[in-house]
Amino acid sequence: PRELMARIKAVLRRTHELPPGAEPDTGRLTFAGWTFDPARRELTDPEGVNVALSSGEFQLLSVFLARPGMVLSRDQLLDLTRGRQAVPFDRAIDNQVSRLRRKIETSPKEPEIIRTVWGGGYVFAAKVEAL
Repeated sequence: PRELMARIKAVLRRTHELPPGAEPDTGRLTFAGWTFDPARRELTDPEGVNVALSSGEFQLLSVFLARPGMVLSRDQLLDLTRGRQAVPFDRAIDNQVSRLRRKIETSPKEPEIIRTVWGGGYVFAAKVEAL
């Protein structure tokens, strides 16, 4: 039994090892000078300062970063962030986008990262890269 356990542990150790020269996937993403670390739930601005995110802002940013360049309707955003369908005239997601824009946009009144697509929803327009 001890030998079997030792062999199992050795196999498991080898399967989780990275090949020489390979770097671990940190899950961190970068966009417009910002760094997003979902494992640590951290957002760092271009100057290196951590920016606090509410749970809703974290979920919304995660959804946008997973789908850059894709137009997402209010209904889709509500479903992806909260798991619920929007009711007519529900502006909750608009308020959430507005709060997130105030944190990440240079000029929230003229957004460049999260753009509004009239009649469609929102699109994350910044280039997203994995670190």
